[in-house]
Amino acid sequence: MNIEFTARHFNAPDDLRDHAKTQVVRFQKHFKRINNCYIVISHDNSMFTTEINLHIPQNDIFAKASSNNGLKSIDDCIEKIDTQIAKIVDQWKKYR
Repeated sequence: MNIEFTARHFNAPDDLRDHAKTQVVRFQKHFKRINNCYIVISHDNSMFTTEINLHIPQNDIFAKASSNNGLKSIDDCIEKIDTQIAKIVDQWKKYR
């Protein structure tokens, strides 16, 4: 899986980057064939906004979350993507 991290309007510290990348790797326990993952974190007016684009075969998954804390916005976005992946995998299992 290719993971690309982008920080807009600020320089992201290494611990924020590492936290985002380690959380995204856990998607592979649900689905092994993830092609690309784009993580975009922006900082505007003391609010952190995290956007995650996940490209898997036949689907593109997108989630967006905002919070005062950068780590919390990443975790919220990860939870949203995790539920979307679980739904997609369940649908695929029905049609096998």
